[in-house]
Order: sequence, then structure tokens, then C-alpha cells
Amino acid sequence: MLDKLAALFPARTVRVIHIYSSMAMLFIMLFFTITGITLNHPDWFRSSEPARLIEADIPQGLLDQAQQTLDLNANEPDQIDALQLAVPLLSWIRDQYQVKGQELSLDWDADEAFLVADIQQPGGYSIAEFDLIGGAMILERKDASLVHQLNDLHKGRNTGDLWRGFIDFSAVILLLFTLSGFWLLLPQKKRRRRAFSVSGVGLVLFLFLYWHTL
Repeated sequence: MLDKLAALFPARTVRVIHIYSSMAMLFIMLFFTITGITLNHPDWFRSSEPARLIEADIPQGLLDQAQQTLDLNANEPDQIDALQLAVPLLSWIRDQYQVKGQELSLDWDADEAFLVADIQQPGGYSIAEFDLIGGAMILERKDASLVHQLNDLHKGRNTGDLWRGFIDFSAVILLLFTLSGFWLLLPQKKRRRRAFSVSGVGLVLFLFLYWHTL
């Protein structure tokens, strides 16, 4: 049965897939392996730096631009597009204060003309409050250490669609590497029984720890 299964795909083709998928995954697996350890032992590393507060005046040009948007929607202030207001303001703080982050949520108070932008990034965040009447900006910013940033990248936390897509791609390549290695073992009668025994021990250990952990 196993010999017939192994004959479905030539070993030469499967070997090429196995070799090149392993090369593609080399540094990626190193990254996920190392960050898996750092995630499991957060006490080994120093905590993140405390958040910093920055207060500044919004540039007059940006206030004038925001005021034009408010005037155009004076009759229906609740219908103002918060993102339209936020884009130039966010561009300003990204350039001026090197604010980074892929995950954005906005909170707009039409009565107070008050905009809050919550920008999340791996290992940190920035929360900017814009008073479009008083012309003031308060920025709360927290930048984590490199280890905390890498840990969040491992989890795909606040990374954006591009990185999450990369994680999915890595999983597919790892699956090819694993299955091709299994396929190459099938024709080797002398080795596969021992190899299957080892994989069986790994499965039993996994199931035991799974049920013990729940």
C-alpha cells in the first residue's frame, strides 16, 4: 500500500520540492523558532519603555484644511468622513514624529470637533488626539524593544495584511517541506518503520500535553 502510494509522484520531483522548500524556509523557520522561545519566556527580557507624551500645535495649514471640511459639512456634522479629516493629520505626525503602524482606528466627536487616532504597530502604539478648535495635538507614544517587536511579528499582531499574508505563505511552504520529506521516506522500507515509530511518539507526546494543558 505504501509502495503504491510512493509511486504516484517520482522521487526526483519530490526531492527537488523538499530541497528548495527547505532553503526557502531556512531563515523563516529560524525566525519563528527563536521568537517562539522568546514568546515562551517573556521574563528573560526587559519590559517595554514607558509611554511618552508629546504636545504640539497643529500647523495652521492643516487646521485650515480641516476647517474647510467642517464648513462643507456644517449642516450634517455627523456625516463627516473621519478618515478624510485624519489623512493629512496622520501624514504630519508620521513625518514629524516618526509615527509608525499598520492598524488604525478613528474616533470622531462632531460636537467637540475632536479626533482621536489609535495607531497600533508590532510592539507598540501611538494615540494622537487632535483638537480642531483649539488647534492642539497630544500624542501618546510607546515603542517596545526589538524582542517585543519580533514577538508581535511572530503572532501577526498589528502587522497589517501584507505580513499576515506572508505568514500564510510560510505555512504553505512549510507544509510542502514536511509532506515532501514524508513522501521521500515512503519507498525506504528499512527506515520508514523506525521513522513512523518516532513520529508516533511525537504524536502521543503532543496529544498527552494537549489534554494535560486543557
